[in-house]
Amino acid sequence: MKNSASLLILLLTVIGNRQDVTAFVSSTTSRGGGGFTSTSLHAEDAPTKSFYSPSTSFEIVPPTEIDASNTPPNLQTILTSLKELKSGSDLRGTFASHANSGGTIANVSHLIKRIKAEGNGVALTPFASHCFGVAFARWLLQHEGDNSISNSQLNKHGNNALTICIGRDPRLHGERLADAFARGAESVDGVTKPVRVLYTGVTTTPSMSGKCDAAIIITASHLPEDKNGIKFFSSKGGLDKKDIDDLIVLAQEEATQWYNTGIMPPSSGNAGVLCSERVNFLPYYKETLKQAIGREVDPNPNPAKPLSNLNIVVNPGNGSGSFFSDLLRELGANVAGSLHLTPDGTFPDTFGVPNPEKKEMVDETIRACMACNADIGVMFDTDADRSGFVLPRSIDSSGVCSSYEPLNKNRLIALLSVIFSTSTPGATVVTDSTTSEGLNTFLEKKLGLKHFRYLRGYANVINKAKELQGSEMAIETSGHCALRENGWIDDGTYTAVKMIALLANSKGKGSLLDLISELEELPFDEEIRVKATDGSLETTTDVFESVTKSLKEKCSVVEEWTLDEDNLEGVRVRLSSGGFFMVRQSLHDPVISFQVEGVSEEYARSVAMSPLLELFSEHASVLDLSAFEK
Repeated sequence: MKNSASLLILLLTVIGNRQDVTAFVSSTTSRGGGGFTSTSLHAEDAPTKSFYSPSTSFEIVPPTEIDASNTPPNLQTILTSLKELKSGSDLRGTFASHANSGGTIANVSHLIKRIKAEGNGVALTPFASHCFGVAFARWLLQHEGDNSISNSQLNKHGNNALTICIGRDPRLHGERLADAFARGAESVDGVTKPVRVLYTGVTTTPSMSGKCDAAIIITASHLPEDKNGIKFFSSKGGLDKKDIDDLIVLAQEEATQWYNTGIMPPSSGNAGVLCSERVNFLPYYKETLKQAIGREVDPNPNPAKPLSNLNIVVNPGNGSGSFFSDLLRELGANVAGSLHLTPDGTFPDTFGVPNPEKKEMVDETIRACMACNADIGVMFDTDADRSGFVLPRSIDSSGVCSSYEPLNKNRLIALLSVIFSTSTPGATVVTDSTTSEGLNTFLEKKLGLKHFRYLRGYANVINKAKELQGSEMAIETSGHCALRENGWIDDGTYTAVKMIALLANSKGKGSLLDLISELEELPFDEEIRVKATDGSLETTTDVFESVTKSLKEKCSVVEEWTLDEDNLEGVRVRLSSGGFFMVRQSLHDPVISFQVEGVSEEYARSVAMSPLLELFSEHASVLDLSAFEK
């Protein structure tokens, strides 16, 4: 076959009479197994006799799926997909299965192309998980002893091993990805420090903190069931965007090595996870949460059952936070009205994948609270690193609750801040950039706290809080919350502990919502997401830069607009009658977010939405503007 390929190149050169010809031929001898290779022929290599008519023309068109370095197309597809899995400080994609043994790397490439062609975005395959398992183990070994990983925190499980804990949410394909990751990590030769993987099965993200030298959780949080992802943690906390870039390079190197062999790494399929040890850290974390509630409830006339006077509905949506109702019951709470308590990757029919911001989940929790006269409703997302709540607006003299309302977004931040205004006066609260003007006034003018708005993304907010002296809480409007007292762990269950303890301490003193009665909440609050029609991040960035440039220029001439000079993300504009609007680019998707808060819908449409639609309409050929019409 190799000789035949050479003859074909020679023939094309003769026919084309070209000074320099590059021909691409399929080669079964390629180490990639059916990929494409390139060969160049120059004039001195061509025969001296010509066999064509001068009028003959022949054009050789090079393939488009190849980069300047002549990387074979199948390999380039895989390398590109590994890079595209990056989603802020996590990896996320559409789960796509391939054979657990046998097959070739070309099969993976074709699978990735099919997933994208079907409109499902980037594919997260077991092969990708294997490569990132190798990458994470190598990254940890490379950083041992430097500022990223403390040497004193390594080798917690003896035998001079580097230990990595793997957990997952209940999604059915999580175990397949866990197995591939574990096999990849344990294949790394640590020389003097072997790599051992410990698998916890279904668990919450915060439960693994501090148990091993590093950890990952396989979850896509609130995204649809067919999605999955990976979150990474070292002994210093969650990895940041730059760390993920480093992992991608290492994963690409591993993928290239497998491509050169032409075969797939083995995996267990659906038969389980091959690792050094199966563990369960959740009971230990459950105990730390119990102890925290015991400390927080004051006075506590019944130390063994500090929650005996509370009626609580827990709705984890069949996610990893299902254990929380048992914890509360053991502390004396009545949790009989709770629902969706069994981890199940098919999730509830009523609202799908759990998300405490989702209206359907909130509404179902409100109905459950009404049915049993609950003091509070608690909701978690899939891996329980976010929480949301519902509370009664009214409580009569006999203890009957009514008019339940959601406690999330700015309200949640405000009520948690009430706690710190008493325990740590003057503390700093770090939030994401989308919080309201009213929240800023409430925190600084009413509570005497410092408010620092930062870039959206839970890792960004947490890392900034770690930097700032006097900060006690890092929180996003989405419900991601990390507290200094809890080691800056992004933990929805610990947020619930703080809220329930506040409720226990305030029982009989009215609704918790009364504590934030001075928080200004404007009647109109809406987010519009504008998508690039080609799904391209490049297109999104070009449009975003053009729109924000024009927007800043308009701020100097539009009377109702005042540019927020302190804003660190996108463009934020204060409105003269109260409220604001802001334009920012999504961290993960080819989307531009437009958020507006105003004294009325009519005012918001007139002063903010219509002018912004005009700016976006200048790029109507590449944008889907239908969201403005809803």
